Amino acid sequence: MNRFRAENWFGLGLEKARKLVFLLMIAACGLLLAGMIHALSEDATEPLQRGSASVAYRNISTASGSIDAHSQQTVAITGQDPGRSYNLTAGELVGVVVANELTDREQLRKWICMIEKRTGKQTLTQLQVETKDGPLYRLLLVDGATLDAGQRKQDDARIGRLMKDPRPLQKLKQAQADDELKLQKLMSLMPQAFIYDYDGSEENLLRITFRPNPDYNPPSYEARIVHSLAGTILVDTQRKRLARIAGHLVNQVEFGYGLLGRIDNGTLELERVEVGPQQWKTAFISIHFSGRMVLFKTINKDQFERRSDFQVVSSDLSLAEAKDLLVSRVPPSPQILSTRR
Repeated sequence: MNRFRAENWFGLGLEKARKLVFLLMIAACGLLLAGMIHALSEDATEPLQRGSASVAYRNISTASGSIDAHSQQTVAITGQDPGRSYNLTAGELVGVVVANELTDREQLRKWICMIEKRTGKQTLTQLQVETKDGPLYRLLLVDGATLDAGQRKQDDARIGRLMKDPRPLQKLKQAQADDELKLQKLMSLMPQAFIYDYDGSEENLLRITFRPNPDYNPPSYEARIVHSLAGTILVDTQRKRLARIAGHLVNQVEFGYGLLGRIDNGTLELERVEVGPQQWKTAFISIHFSGRMVLFKTINKDQFERRSDFQVVSSDLSLAEAKDLLVSRVPPSPQILSTRR
C-alpha cells in the first residue's frame, strides 16, 4: 500500500512538473514575441537627436574607410570640372555627399511647390504650401483637366473645414516630421551599409554603383530593408550633392520569420534638384514595394510624385495666409504641364 501511494505521489509530482515546464515554455514564447514587437516599435519610433548630422559627419571618415580597397581610384568628372580629378574612394565621396544632405536637412525652411501625383487611376495636380500648422494644398487639375464647378466647390469646402479645425494638418505635420527623422537616420547609415564603385558618368554627373556590404549588421528593421538594396547613385561633384538614386531589392526581407511582416520585392527612385544656394529638394519620387509591412506613415508602398516650382515662403505662415496664397496662384494649363514631363 505504501509503495502504491509512493508511486501515485511520484506520478502526480511528475505530471505537475510537466505542466510547469509547459507553462514556462508558453511564458518564454510570449516574452520572446513581446520582445520582438517591442523592438519593432522601438526601431520605428526612435528619434534622431538634433545635431545628429554633425555626429554622422564625424563618423563618415571611419565608415568610408571600411569600404573595399578596390574602390580607391582617381576619377575625372567629364563636363563638370575639366582637368580636375578626385583621389577619393567611391565610399568616401558618398560619405561627403551624405554629410552635406544631412546638414541641409537640419536647416528649417518652408516651401510652396507644384505636386503632380498618381492616386489610384487618377493623376492629381496640387499646389501645396507649408505652414506652421502643416502642409496645405489646393487641387488644381484632375487627369490634366481643370476642375468643374462641383469639384471646385468640394475642394474649397475641404480647405474651409481645415481652416476651422487644423488638427488633421497638425497630425500630418507630425507624421512627416517622424518620417524625416527616420530618413535622416537611414541616410547616415549609407556609408557603412554598402560597397561603392565608380561607374563612369551620366549627364555630366558622376555615376556610382552600390550593393549590400556583407560585413554590415543592420541595427533596425528599416535598416534591413535599405541594406537589401542595390543600384546606382548620381552625384553632382561640384556641389557634392545627391542628384539621383535608383535601387531595387536584391533579397527578400522577413521580420519575425515572416510573422511580423515581409518585403518581397521593390524598386525606388529619387531625384534631387538645386532650388537655391546650397538648397536641394526632392523633385521626383517613385516607390514600388510589395509586402506586408509599412514602415513610414507618409510614404506609401506604391507612390509616384513629381514636384516643381519650389519657392521659399515665410517660416511662420498662417493657414489663412496660406489659403490666400494658394487662391492667388493661377492654375497651370495642361499644355504647360505636358512640357515639364
